Amino acid sequence: MSATEVASISSEFDTFAHKPEQTSVLGTMETAYKPIAPVAQNDLEFLIPDEKFNYIRLDIQLYIRDKLVSSCGNNVDVSDHTGVTNNLLHSLFS
Repeated sequence: MSATEVASISSEFDTFAHKPEQTSVLGTMETAYKPIAPVAQNDLEFLIPDEKFNYIRLDIQLYIRDKLVSSCGNNVDVSDHTGVTNNLLHSLFS
């Protein structure tokens, strides 16, 4: 065992105790999935295949690439003042 591993399980109320490390994980794999439906719809749908012998941890990360245009469709100039609103992601998909 390394110096950071603890052989016993610590109490959840013991704040300063070393947390146990899981040593039985043989490896990790990161897979990117793209939506199966057009993004123009209200819902984002993904198809994640079933894994019989592997644990799937849904650590979801959403990457958004966008472009700012004016109301008439022209590119936004550097001199134009822009800003974001509250609930930015909600505003993008509503």
